[in-house]
Order: sequence, then structure tokens, then C-alpha cells
Amino acid sequence: MASTDHYVIIGNGPAGNAAAETLREKDPDCRITIISDENIPFYYKPKLTNFISGQIAEADLLVYNPDFYTDQNIRLRLGQRVEEIEARTNTLYLSHMEAVNYTKLLIATGSKARVLPSMESYAHCLSFITEYEEVVAYRKQIRKAESFFIFGGDLVGFRFLKMLRKMGKQVTLMICPHAFWPFNITEEMQDTIAARLSDTGARIITQDDISHVVEDNGRYTVTTQEGQGVTVDMVFSFNGLVPRVDFARGCGLDIDRGILVNEYMQTCLDDIYACGSCAQIYNPKLNTYTTSIGWPNAQTQGRVAAENILGENREVQAVGRKYFDLEGVKIKTTWWEDYDAQDDNINLG
Repeated sequence: MASTDHYVIIGNGPAGNAAAETLREKDPDCRITIISDENIPFYYKPKLTNFISGQIAEADLLVYNPDFYTDQNIRLRLGQRVEEIEARTNTLYLSHMEAVNYTKLLIATGSKARVLPSMESYAHCLSFITEYEEVVAYRKQIRKAESFFIFGGDLVGFRFLKMLRKMGKQVTLMICPHAFWPFNITEEMQDTIAARLSDTGARIITQDDISHVVEDNGRYTVTTQEGQGVTVDMVFSFNGLVPRVDFARGCGLDIDRGILVNEYMQTCLDDIYACGSCAQIYNPKLNTYTTSIGWPNAQTQGRVAAENILGENREVQAVGRKYFDLEGVKIKTTWWEDYDAQDDNINLG
């Protein structure tokens, strides 16, 4: 007998796609729908800078070509934004007010660029590179521009800096200690990063902050609290990510930074699960909720969530690298367990 279950996944990243693949493998007859507000299938976000510079074509960004979803009998709905979750009736409402019913719902919406509270009044002056649509909007402008100010300094930001320098652009980087929020970078870490990046030829500012940003005739003058000033063509912010969960507020889910789930990826509401960087997972050993970043963690959480949606009882664990190398500084990818001394000798480059 064919399954009548309809599993709906909000989000088209590594967590959502891993979940969809697992659901299809274990339940060949169920209906699976992936809903994403982006207009491109599952793609490699780390390759966006290569796409900007012209090193790769758009097709090379894709993890799977569109035929994959047809072959797997997974419905992929792109450019569709979920506006509301009505948990009482297991119904989603899309931006055009279409109602979508689900048997089980998995929220895997990932994260979005974080704007520091101190920069909110200057947000209109900032550009970001966290999603494909942003890259498409800025690609031509980036190639035409000659000078850039980069505020923050996460992995994508440093990759972007190196790309710009290879393109012959003038770059000023201000390293922000909160760029990897909720992780903090100490002054010593900032100095280590600055020393590693000095070979790029970029101007690097540490132990300072932005005082204000002024736009004038399409250019931007950034003034720091220490009185330094620089006028550039574009200002980019790389200050970490925050979970994309605003659409889920008010439906009864417990939400802190992200959606709170137990160690089985279940939310406080029946039939709703969450995974990836939009979720905070309860750790019974530490008696606290933890978040994680990185592709391997997201994929594992997606698979575990799918298995538990299907009735299994599997606890999630942190996987892959616990730390990654940020220009000579070790940054933790998960709060799932305490620091393990044996990781000191792991090469994370």
C-alpha cells in the first residue's frame, strides 16, 4: 500500500537535502516537498566567491542538477516563502496564501547575515555575501569597483578579501571581535589573524570600531572610533550569522537564538522537527542547548531528524571537525561537547 504521508522540509541547504534523501531511501512511497525562498537548487555556498571572480560558472555552484529531484520523486518548490505555520492543523501558509498540509514538518532554514546593533542605522550602506541572490545582485558592481571596506571577518569574509586582492582591488579590513558570534575573538586572536593576512597587501585595522558611515554620490566614507577614515566604493559586512526563524515565531515553538529541539531534533510541538544552524539542540550531558555550524554537522542533523520523523529513536551527535582554522586561530564548530585536548594536534588547515 502506498504511503499517504507528506513530509515537508523548509530549507534547501545541506540539512534539508540530507533529510530528503534519507526520507526517500527509507520510505520509497511517501510524498516529499522541499520549500525554499531562494530561486536556485541546492548549491555550494563556499563557492560563491569563486563565482563572483569568474573562476566557475553558475552550473558549477549546484550540488545536484534539477533532474536529481525528479529522479528521486522529491518536489522542489523554489522562490516560495513560508509566512506562517499553523501547528494545530498541520498547515503551512505561503506568501501567496497557498495552504500546504504536512504529516511531519522539518525546519532547516539555516542562517542569515547578522547586522550588529551598532550598525543598524547604517545597514543601507552595507552589502552581504551569504546567499546566491546577493551575489547576483552585486557581482557586476564588485567587478567594476576599485576599493572596498570589509567589516567583520568570518571565513567567507577572509575568502572574499583574498579574492578581491587577486582581482587587484584595494581592500581595508576591520576585524571585529564578534564576527563569529556567538563565538568571541580575543585581542590575541585578532593579532594572529592580522599577521596571517598581512601578506595579502590589504590594510588591516584591529582594536577599533566603526563610528559612522556616510554615503555620498555612490561612494562611502567609513570613520572609525579612533579617527581613521577611508572612502571606498563598497562596504561589506561579515559579522557572523543568525538563525532564519522569524517566520516561525508566534506558532507555539520555543525559540531562543534558534528553534529549541531535544537530542532527537524534535521541537516542543508534535510533528515538527528542526535541524542545522537554525536549531539549538539540547545536550543532556551539559544540560544546555547548543548550536553548531558547518556542512557535516548540518548533514548529520538532517539525517537524524529524518530517521526520527520515521519513528526511529536516534540521538544526534556532533560530527566532522570540532574546530576549523581561521587564519591561524582555532574556532569551535559546535558547542555539543567541551574542548577535547586531543584535538590540539589536528591539522585544520
